Amino acid sequence: MAFSLNYFRRTNKSNFMATESKVTIENHLKLDNKDMKNVSDKLNDLLSDYHIFYQNVRGFHWNVRGENFFDLHEKFEELYTQLYENIDELAERIVTIGFKPLHSYSDYLKNTIHKEITEVTSGEECVKHVIDSLGILAQSHRTAAKVAGEADDIATEDMLTKFVGDLEKRLWMFTMFSK
Repeated sequence: MAFSLNYFRRTNKSNFMATESKVTIENHLKLDNKDMKNVSDKLNDLLSDYHIFYQNVRGFHWNVRGENFFDLHEKFEELYTQLYENIDELAERIVTIGFKPLHSYSDYLKNTIHKEITEVTSGEECVKHVIDSLGILAQSHRTAAKVAGEADDIATEDMLTKFVGDLEKRLWMFTMFSK
């Protein structure tokens, strides 16, 4: 993916000259465009997973009932807030590496491994769905991080590794809650 960028090159102390340059993945980030397309595809898959999981957690937050309502209502809000932040970072990383993030729910539904979960009000059932989804999401991050690492995209690999650490901690906490 290339775009034109006008920039100025100083030709002497008082004179600037406009020149034309093509900025591409290969000559800007020094990464292979084909490899980075694979990274972008994995990130868009994750973006899709995040959006569906985010919406599921929002539904749990709004609809949970029962004796653990107050605790779960708060924890679901903490979770969906973090998911939202990760969504933004993923989309911005896709743009940074020169590609376009998906941005419609129809695309998310086509590209996610998560299912929409509706009509769940039991705290126990909500937590079970969260635990399952966090585990799936963490594994998807590992796969995407491996692809990024193979493409020498250490920034994406690092971002995904940090996300996995947070997901695993939340997975542990929700698992302990359900015991």
